[in-house]
Amino acid sequence: MSKEEPVHKDKLGRVISVGDFVAYPSHNSLQFGKVEKLNNKMVGVVPAVSKRPVYKNTNKYPADLVRLEASDMTWYILKNS
Repeated sequence: MSKEEPVHKDKLGRVISVGDFVAYPSHNSLQFGKVEKLNNKMVGVVPAVSKRPVYKNTNKYPADLVRLEASDMTWYILKNS
């Protein structure tokens, strides 16, 4: 019997899935990332663009996230890579 994947909703009530781009707070600023894992209570997020070679996974509560459209993130990634 396999585990059911938890259903998480962002600040606006939209369902968050693995692979979605999200905005989240980090160190008193706004960061953009990609959902890597859905845990029981939290969501695992990896920064979309990082100046460091090591991408660090961080766990955030779903209420702290806002799901973004992939088309918006494409321009952000191209501009900041």
